[in-house]
Amino acid sequence: MNWLSNFLSFEKPLGELLTRLLFYLFIIFILWRGVETLVFYLTYFGENFGMALWGILKTPVVVIVQLLMLRVFTEAVLAVLRLDKSHEE
Repeated sequence: MNWLSNFLSFEKPLGELLTRLLFYLFIIFILWRGVETLVFYLTYFGENFGMALWGILKTPVVVIVQLLMLRVFTEAVLAVLRLDKSHEE
């Protein structure tokens, strides 16, 4: 039971741990959606070649932009958490 009380303690900040955990989960989610979209456009070649080609070219760019936006947002959250920690000292 001691491990549960240590985990639920408010003395240790969990913000950085949760931020990193969500960061990695969102990376997996973004990459999964990118692969799913890529497979969709690969199967769409028979119906509309132009749109499928555009989708295949667009998908990696969109995934890279989403990963960069996630990184910037995560760094901003971590900076706020570090700033909050520096005021306590």
